[in-house]
Amino acid sequence: MTTASFPGVERVADAGLLAGDARVREVLERAPMLHSAVDTGRGLHVTPTAFSWSGGALWVVTTRQSVKVHALRRRPRVGLLLRAPDYDLVLAGEAELVDPLRLHGVASAERVVDMSFAALRYLERNYKHVAGVLRDATLGPGLVLDRLAIRVRPSRAVLLASDPRAGANEVLTAWGDWETEPTAVLPVDPAPPATKPLDLNLLPAAIRPLVRRPGPACLAWPSEHGPLALPAHWRGNGKPSDTDGTLLALVAGQASGPAGLSMDSGGYRLASKRGVLIRGAATAHRHGERAQIALGAQRLTTWEGDRSSTVPA
Repeated sequence: MTTASFPGVERVADAGLLAGDARVREVLERAPMLHSAVDTGRGLHVTPTAFSWSGGALWVVTTRQSVKVHALRRRPRVGLLLRAPDYDLVLAGEAELVDPLRLHGVASAERVVDMSFAALRYLERNYKHVAGVLRDATLGPGLVLDRLAIRVRPSRAVLLASDPRAGANEVLTAWGDWETEPTAVLPVDPAPPATKPLDLNLLPAAIRPLVRRPGPACLAWPSEHGPLALPAHWRGNGKPSDTDGTLLALVAGQASGPAGLSMDSGGYRLASKRGVLIRGAATAHRHGERAQIALGAQRLTTWEGDRSSTVPA
């Protein structure tokens, strides 16, 4: 399957050129957060975090013992999603862990300079987030020592026009080599697949509104290119979520497999950041222009500030 198979989708062979697009630059400037999807070996994991763009790479700062770091040490492929008011940007690439305390990833003089510029850019873009974390975190002076950076140079990208209120997207442009044989053809299902509602009693009270009401979500989905983070819409508890059908075909998404779906609300204060990640086996069905996702919840992970917990669903 090639991008030529998708009428109306502009193709740019070199993913290194994506920042030359004014629409992409708008997303990089205006997206409040970045969602990253990784393969933990026991399923896909996707969560939001602050980010910056520097030197042709996306940068994320996280804790050394995070699920994301453990997963990337074994499987460096990562999928990224950035959402701005008018556009969504899907990225795929390999991650590199950068640990300045142990000089891992910064051994050359060029990398030291690159890291310095990246750090300044990160603080410039996310100073409110950094101030909020420092204000609410409980680790004290050890907070900085507990962090390392993740650098991702995207090798593939897709830009979509977005209408968050309607929960709709339209693929506009694709960068890089998405060409591959289709892993599966999505079955056409005229009726929404059955989805069992979540037991809201398993969730903290502050998290339950995220599940009750429809809204934007991020779908971690398996593909030929590793885990991907795709824009999705949560239609409400007991209803299937969905993503753009053309996008799922373009990125060689599988028809079924382990998946994750996250919904979150944020702010600059650490205490205001909360969310839920639903993980389990899922199947996708084509329904008009959308791909409906039937996700059988097996585990629920919730977070409030720097506290998180996982329970069976």
